[in-house]
Amino acid sequence: MQIAARRAFLTQDHRLALVWRLLSYLFLLIVVNLVANVARVVFEGVGVPSVIGRLVFTLLYISGTLGLTYAYRRFIDRRSWQGIALPPLYKGLRDVTVGVVLAILMVALVFGLESAAGWIQIVGSEGGTSALLLVVDSLLLSLAFGVCEEISMRGYLFQNLGEGRPIWMATVMTGVIFGGFHLLGGVGFDVQGLLFLLFILLLNVFLVLTRLLTRSLWLAIGFHTVFDWMAIIVGLGVVVQYDRHLLHLTRTASVSAEYLLSMVVVILGILLLLIWARLRHRSQLAYHAC
Repeated sequence: MQIAARRAFLTQDHRLALVWRLLSYLFLLIVVNLVANVARVVFEGVGVPSVIGRLVFTLLYISGTLGLTYAYRRFIDRRSWQGIALPPLYKGLRDVTVGVVLAILMVALVFGLESAAGWIQIVGSEGGTSALLLVVDSLLLSLAFGVCEEISMRGYLFQNLGEGRPIWMATVMTGVIFGGFHLLGGVGFDVQGLLFLLFILLLNVFLVLTRLLTRSLWLAIGFHTVFDWMAIIVGLGVVVQYDRHLLHLTRTASVSAEYLLSMVVVILGILLLLIWARLRHRSQLAYHAC
C-alpha cells in the first residue's frame, strides 16, 4: 500500500508526479492572479487612479508568475531554467518585434475582412483623456496576460508535458488546459463557447510553433500581448473581455462568425510559420553546403 501510494505521488527519480506538479502549479498560479487583483482593488479603493491600480496588478502578476515558475522549475521539477525557453530580453528583442508585427497584421486582417463584409461599422470612438487611459490600461492588462500565460502555458506546462511525450500530444494537452482556463473565465459552454475553444486550440498551435521555431517564448509574448491589446483597441471580442474599446462599433454578424473568421486567419498564420521554417531550413542547408 505504501509503495503504491508513493508511486502515485512520486516518480522513479523521487520528483513529485507530473499530475500533482501541474495541478499544484496551476492552483498557485490562480492564487497569484487573485492576490494581484486584490492588490489592484485595494489601491483603487483608497482613491488611486485605476491605471495605477492596473500597473500594480501587472507588476505583481508578472513577478509572481516568474517567481512561482522559477521555484517550481528549480525545487519541484529539479530541472534547469533553460527549459522554460525564456532567455534574457536583450537576446529576444528581434523575436518580440516579429511577434508584434504578426499580431498587428493578423488583427488588422480580421478587422479589415469584417469591415469589407459589412459585419462591422465604426460609429464613434473614445477621445481625449478617456482614450489615453483606455490605451494605457488595456496595454497593461494585455502585457500581464501575454507574459504570464506564455510563461505558464507555453513555458512551464508545455515543457513538463513534453518530457517523454510526442510534441503533438504536449501541444494538444497544453491547448486544452489553456482553453479551459479561458472558458472558466466567463465564456459559456454553448456553441459560441465551442467555437471559442477551437479558436484557442488553433492559437495555441500557432504559439507553440513560435517557441519551437525560435527556441524562445519572446516571439509568443510579443504576439500574445499585442494581439490582445489590438483586439481591445479595435473592439474585437475574440480573446479578451473588456468593457470599453477605442473604436465604437455596430455589428450585423454574430461573435461566432468572428470566431470562425479569426480561426481562418490563425490557420493562415500557422501556414506562414511553416513556410518560414521550411525556407529557413533550406537557407541553413545552403549555408552549410558552402
